[in-house]
Amino acid sequence: PVFVAFQDDVPVGIMGLMRQSASKMAHRATLVMVYLRRELHGTGLAKRLLDAVADYARNEGIKQLELAVSADNPAAIRFYHREGFSVAGRIPSGFLHEGREIDDVIMVKRIAD
Repeated sequence: PVFVAFQDDVPVGIMGLMRQSASKMAHRATLVMVYLRRELHGTGLAKRLLDAVADYARNEGIKQLELAVSADNPAAIRFYHREGFSVAGRIPSGFLHEGREIDDVIMVKRIAD
């Protein structure tokens, strides 16, 4: 599923959820396609979008959310920390941006026991 936030009928934020397909990992899902218009950073919209995704995931039996965030995005890393995610690891050169290799920071959050 893909969750979209609208402002005056214009999409301003998006967050996708990709559940693991293997039966042994079906309790896990990865946040994908996360985007929020810059002028809406700090407004609480990202938290509301993440809460909606987590509520949906919980209702689907998902117990753990996972994500990869660019190490060059400290604001996003701080946001995820505030929302209860913890760093599980790092993938060196996991992301390529304009010819530059950037580490991916892997983060996880338990959403159900």
